[in-house]
Formats: sequence, structure tokens, C-alpha cells
Amino acid sequence: MRKTWVKRENIYYKPFYKDKSKMLMLFIFLVGISFIAYQLPSVQQLRRKHKQMMQSLGSKQRDVDDFDGGGGDGVGFGAGAGVNAAITATQDADAIKIIRGTRLFDYDAYKPNYRGNFKCLDGSKEIPFDHVNDNYCDCETDGSDEPSTNACAFGRFYCKYQKRHFTGRGLDVWVWTSRVNDNVCDCCDGSDEWTTHPKCQNSCA
Repeated sequence: MRKTWVKRENIYYKPFYKDKSKMLMLFIFLVGISFIAYQLPSVQQLRRKHKQMMQSLGSKQRDVDDFDGGGGDGVGFGAGAGVNAAITATQDADAIKIIRGTRLFDYDAYKPNYRGNFKCLDGSKEIPFDHVNDNYCDCETDGSDEPSTNACAFGRFYCKYQKRHFTGRGLDVWVWTSRVNDNVCDCCDGSDEWTTHPKCQNSCA
């Protein structure tokens, strides 16, 4: 049989849409672009919410600590206590009230449950909510019922300053509660010394 030579430019090539591997790669690429375009508004919205939350915490956060009489503001009980309390209540009507030494992540955990009790963060015990910050350690394992006192050996005091990424990622900044109000500034913002007032310099980066 006689051989027939065919020029290269006349060889039949598959069209692009008939090549399965190329179509698969194109499909994956288009799905990736679509996913990024779909997530972009969510990321922008998350950034705006993070910025609003940081501004809110910076201007409206108020510590609530029953052990030292309400925390943060130093409002006492005397002749002018009622007037000062009324002014404070008016100014902080929309404040974010957080128990001193707790994380924003645990905000809901430090609220009375439907029985009016507080459950230790490790779930080991449930105590009346008025036993929180009473200078007696009820949650012996994690010390979560005494975030603002040094009654618990394993208690953690979370500094007010927490360095976070806008997605919420980051390591918790905390000190042992035994170092609270010991005239030594352990937190970079000095938030662990609210009764001793040792003139802590803010060294938070």
C-alpha cells in the first residue's frame, strides 16, 4: 500500500470545547472567580462591622464589677451618690456593659440563665448569679466566677485591650487573677490595676 504524506497544518485538531481536561480547568477557574466575587461584599461588610464594634468599645465600654461597687466609675454611696448615679446612668444608657476581666467572646455566658444562675465556663458547676465576683471561688477548676478578684487560684483576668484581626482571630491577652490590683501593671493598658492606680503607661501596640 502506498503511503500518503499529510502536511502538519492539515492535521485535524480537537476544538477547545471538546477537550475535557481544558474545559474542566476552565470550569474550576470560573467557579473560583464566582466564589471570590460572591464573598467580597461579605468581607467588606465584616470590615465595617469590626470597625463599628471597635469604635463602640473604645467610646462606650463600661466595666461592671459588683465586687468594687459597680466598677470603673468609682461611684460611691454618700450625699451626692444619687446625683452622680443619675448622671452616670444617663451618660451610659447605651453603653456596652461587660464584667471586668471577661472576654467579649464570653459576654453571653456572664448573664443569668433562665434559673437566675451562672454556669462555670467549663460546665462543672452552676451557682447563683449573685455569687459572681463575691471574692469567694466557687468554680475551683477554672475560676470563671471570679474574673475581677484574686480569689481563685486558676482564675484568668482578660485585659481590656485585645489585639484582634477584623475576622476575630488572635490570641487572648490575659494575666492570672493573683496579679490583679497588686500595684504592678501587667496588662499593657493597665486595666488590671483599677483600685491601686499605679499610673500605668499604655504600652499597647
